[in-house]
Amino acid sequence: MSTIKVDTIQNTSGVESYTARAWVNFNGTGTVAIRDSGNVSSITDNGTGVYSANFASSLPYSTYSFLGGLGNQGTASMRTFILQTTTNEGATASLMTTSAVRAEASNGSSKYDAGIVSMHII
Repeated sequence: MSTIKVDTIQNTSGVESYTARAWVNFNGTGTVAIRDSGNVSSITDNGTGVYSANFASSLPYSTYSFLGGLGNQGTASMRTFILQTTTNEGATASLMTTSAVRAEASNGSSKYDAGIVSMHII
């Protein structure tokens, strides 16, 4: 396999293009397990509905953009997936670091485990 290294990727109009720094798709119920990933070495189950993605190679900064998605077969209630700003114990913590990101699945009133979890870090 060959490796291509460049400083900047631009389209023909000169607009820069950015790729994902890391991404992961995993089963978030029972024993959590990665289905597929890029630059994610492991995931951590931090309790009901709370997951961390641990990066294989550290990111250059901790102010990246996070996008997450959830799915459960057969459920129709409103679900959200957000960056976690406090730990389960309520303590404020830095949960977006250069080595990992932590997020939680919620239906607005309580956290829940999701069958399909996706995280995308740009």
